[in-house]
Amino acid sequence: MSDNIGRKPHVSSIVEGSTRFGTRLFSEISKAQEVNTVFSGFSVSVLLSLASLGAKENTLKQIKEALQLPNEPETLKSAFYDINSATKSDERITLETANSVFPSVGLSDFKEDFSKEAEKIFGSQISALDYSKKLEASEAINVWVEKSTKGCIRELLDADSLGEDTRAVLVNSIYFKGSWSTKFDSSLTEEKDFHVTPDKIVKVPTMHAPKIRFASSFNDDLNATILALPYEGERMTMYFLLPKEPFGLSELEQKLASFNPSLLDKVNNSVQGLVQIPKFKIESLHDLGDAVGSLGLTDLFGEGCDLSGIGGQPGELSVSKMIQKACLEVNEEGSEASASTGLLIMMRSVFVSGPMVVDHPFAFMIRDKATGMILFQGKVVDPLL
Repeated sequence: MSDNIGRKPHVSSIVEGSTRFGTRLFSEISKAQEVNTVFSGFSVSVLLSLASLGAKENTLKQIKEALQLPNEPETLKSAFYDINSATKSDERITLETANSVFPSVGLSDFKEDFSKEAEKIFGSQISALDYSKKLEASEAINVWVEKSTKGCIRELLDADSLGEDTRAVLVNSIYFKGSWSTKFDSSLTEEKDFHVTPDKIVKVPTMHAPKIRFASSFNDDLNATILALPYEGERMTMYFLLPKEPFGLSELEQKLASFNPSLLDKVNNSVQGLVQIPKFKIESLHDLGDAVGSLGLTDLFGEGCDLSGIGGQPGELSVSKMIQKACLEVNEEGSEASASTGLLIMMRSVFVSGPMVVDHPFAFMIRDKATGMILFQGKVVDPLL
């Protein structure tokens, strides 16, 4: 089933909407940052889909339009059930997602229907917290996040971001760990030049494989070479997008906002040759409020917010903050990545052959080929940062 899951209409619609929204959102948060960045649009999409169960009127309309969500909850349930089942069907990789809703003990009219649907569709845990005890509440949420990301993300929320007016916190986490289909020999890793800017060259630990199976092509629309390295099982693939112009990452990022990731399926000309990639580790913290609002989800953060399906009256609850913390490590064995996104709801106040040497700033994506979902994406400006 997993090989064809992305072709099912109810799944393909979710994937297409999530991917388009995620790439546009990444473009918004990335354009103002000249630093290494990792981001999971999938995590944000799941969290907003969860919030949609409690959204009403125009707030719900904006979420559905942004993510291309189906009108029927049963269709949404079926799609996410199929996606989650498919991701668990390959024992050669680890891909886990988790959701939790932390309502305030003071939210007396917390809707039971929302609780049931959140648990049924997304497998969400429901745990009430006393937000007047900020330290204890933030610790409870952070412990859940740390556990669900295998220790990769230790502190998502600061205690000062919570308070007596906090009515609920919705959290999604995603964790991925995969080994390369063909591992790099660590004894061949050595210091190589990486051209950060025309005036800055740094020595970075660079993985070296003289004869490794990979796929690559040059994309005219992106003006970049795409290198595809599969993980064990070849269901998950990491794509390295290397601008033709050594310092053309900004232009590439702009083009990626409208890039159709399904075109990555065409990068399938398996060849054997030399590949050199820098080792790197990235941790990113994103405040997503402004970026999400710029993509049309304005009601969530303003007076027009209607989350009365979670609790309270229309306009009584709104989103005060939407944050994501993500991390990614790429080494000789493979990749480990995780992300956690939190929503704080408050009471209103062409084929290429030859050597593939990645030695200047680049973008990347980790994609599930079976569903077509982009799980993580980001950029590396300087592997040493």
